Amino acid sequence: MHYHAGQFPPQALDYEALLPALEDAATSLARYDEKLKGMINSALLLSPLRRQDAVSSSRMENTISTIEEVYRLEAEEDAATPDPYREARNDDVETFLYSRAMRMAEDALRAGQPLSEHLIRSIHQILLSFGRGAHRNPGSYKAEQNYIGDERSRVVRFVPIPPEHLGPAMQKLVAFIGAPNPRPLLRTAIAHVEFEALHPFEDGNGRIGRMLITLMLWQLGLLSQPHFFVSGYFESHKDEYIERMRQVSATEDWTGWVIFFLTALHEQARHNIATADAIQTLYTDWRERFQALLASQYHDRALDYIFASPVFRNDRFVERSGIPPHSARTLSRRLVEAGFLRTLEPSSGRRAALYAFDPLLNLLKV
Repeated sequence: MHYHAGQFPPQALDYEALLPALEDAATSLARYDEKLKGMINSALLLSPLRRQDAVSSSRMENTISTIEEVYRLEAEEDAATPDPYREARNDDVETFLYSRAMRMAEDALRAGQPLSEHLIRSIHQILLSFGRGAHRNPGSYKAEQNYIGDERSRVVRFVPIPPEHLGPAMQKLVAFIGAPNPRPLLRTAIAHVEFEALHPFEDGNGRIGRMLITLMLWQLGLLSQPHFFVSGYFESHKDEYIERMRQVSATEDWTGWVIFFLTALHEQARHNIATADAIQTLYTDWRERFQALLASQYHDRALDYIFASPVFRNDRFVERSGIPPHSARTLSRRLVEAGFLRTLEPSSGRRAALYAFDPLLNLLKV
């Protein structure tokens, strides 16, 4: 099966068939966004969803990692540990880079950059900046024909667009993303499957394509903050996800794909609302526990730091929590002694202890 040359964007969709899914998705996304707006410290409380998505999206590419390992690599990098990735598993490094690339893209759009080819290539450059993908031309479009299939059996299931036709096709895709029509949800659905069909990079296409969903929903005004991720639904429905995309090229079934995509957004929005509620409840519960245990005016600062970085080196807590150093050391010691924090590594020489906050990590496991 080959790329659907000349069929993008689709000339017609069966709006009668997709309207119920469109209404469900729009309603659920609006409810989720209202949840974001109503949460105090929503950026703090929902930033873990990015790491959760990194784990799910990477797992779709058979990259198996855990959210604890993603946070652990972030902690080592934040602590300026020399070569923090040297002893890390390749899978953990790739998942960590997914989270880093998504964070960079959010910052770029927040600073006013458009969702452009330049930004897409920049995201890709970070995603493959080191580890197994470093030799797969980070930040550059493919120079040779790539294929989608089973590497073990060497069965080719899909042939993306040839590299000599990719440039104009990517320009057309980016123009479509910024066009006034169709409606933003439909545009996001169509743009995602088109990006995956183009498969513009030598590696990392699936992960980049799933990042673009969140970025489009945010940039097109469907979300007030970039804290919605859909990889969890795609992972649990992976076979249908792949087959629906294949049918776009095989039978021009754009409508079937759009319905599947909108259903994914609807179901994931409901799941994300439940996750947001659980995180908020967890924060409220532990705020009371921190207050009772620490008996300090700084209990909120300690909790906020730990929710933002549930795996951390103690010296960074002392330096960056906003708590006077002597008090910070005392508070972290009390938290460890009370069992609120788990010691991953004890202090050794100049190397500060590494701690983990299991209640949040356990809630985020996927």
